[in-house]
Amino acid sequence: MPDKTASKEYRKVSVGGWMGTIILSCIPVLNFIMWLIWAFSAKRPSRRTFAGACLILTLLCAALAALIITLFGAEILDWARSIDPELFTRNLAG
Repeated sequence: MPDKTASKEYRKVSVGGWMGTIILSCIPVLNFIMWLIWAFSAKRPSRRTFAGACLILTLLCAALAALIITLFGAEILDWARSIDPELFTRNLAG
């Protein structure tokens, strides 16, 4: 006979719950805030694990982007200037 207490502790996230999770994960800035909340306080382990994985992946991508900009920033800037030399000399204030 299945133990009813175990089923109360672990409830699956519904399809609608996952759809809401994914939609909120597509909204910039809000996604990071929600991932932090879910990673540290979600009651469902699957949502907690998903949020933790999203945070780790986002931080790894940000670190990789920072490394690429640090190593190749001057070359990227020179390439951008070769496309449009006035791009970095225009007055953006008006």
